[in-house]
Amino acid sequence: MRLVNRSTVLFLGSIVALGLVACGGDDGGGDDDDDVINPAGTNNTFVISKISLPTNATEASQLGLDIDGKANDGVDNQLGTLLASIRSLAPGLNLQMSLDEQVDTGGIILLSNIKATDLASAAGVGMWVYQGDTPTPAPCTDANDTICRKHLTGTGMFGIKANTPTDAKLAGTIMAGKFTGGPGEITLQIALSDAGAIDLPLKKARAEIAVTANGFGAGSKIGGAITQADIDSKVIPAIHTTVVGIVARDCPKPMGTNCNCMAGSSGLSVLGFLDGNDDCVVTVEEVKTTVNGILTPDIDLDGDMVNDAVSLGVGVAAFKGGFTVP
Repeated sequence: MRLVNRSTVLFLGSIVALGLVACGGDDGGGDDDDDVINPAGTNNTFVISKISLPTNATEASQLGLDIDGKANDGVDNQLGTLLASIRSLAPGLNLQMSLDEQVDTGGIILLSNIKATDLASAAGVGMWVYQGDTPTPAPCTDANDTICRKHLTGTGMFGIKANTPTDAKLAGTIMAGKFTGGPGEITLQIALSDAGAIDLPLKKARAEIAVTANGFGAGSKIGGAITQADIDSKVIPAIHTTVVGIVARDCPKPMGTNCNCMAGSSGLSVLGFLDGNDDCVVTVEEVKTTVNGILTPDIDLDGDMVNDAVSLGVGVAAFKGGFTVP
């Protein structure tokens, strides 16, 4: 039997659930009509060099956007708040590390084009997000390169991945060097495990980008709504893959007192949070039960007054990146 105070875990889960409902501030909102425009001006092409997940409730609010556009509703970032809360309850789940590794090694290549007449101030601006491939130079020098990122220096060249969307666009404006756009639909790529990137189609997507000719500056963020189906089929399995690796590392013979985990280890804290039946094994269903038990849909996609999707906001940074605009 494992000596973990599960009542404490459940209590913390209840606090998280309340926090997800309460978080917010107001970014001004907007309507749900995506203006169809043909932007004038110059193409400015970039490669995403960093995707930042929230690590605490404050960051979740800072990286959130007003996805649903409801008056006095504040920013929306339910999934971001949950991911930050999981990190605090199970410190071994370092989801940001997996995401960084994928960006650094080219497992995730996100490209963006911002077309505008001026990057300081312009109306009728378009922002596209593409999935990229074939980076030049290669991200890593060789198999012994532990830093990589050779393609993220501002001079990299890229192709657009075959059979991926090229028409997903956010329409907006630039004021004082800040692009504000949406709603629209784009596909974000993230990684939450060593298994690689997952595609997250964002509905009602919005972006706030501190844009210059050389890249995206501090405070840049992208967000949108993720369907429950994508949470269940993509996000939860990715979290489970990370959990399994942590338990295997810290609890080599998972049985008996504390599941034979090393005292104070990440594996012990992960089991305490997610192992619902105390059998020293975390299943996909247990992750799903825990996550969905504290993750409340907060976005109504079909207008029936019933929330059916979950909001996510992440930070982004970018450098110049060359590619042929479709």
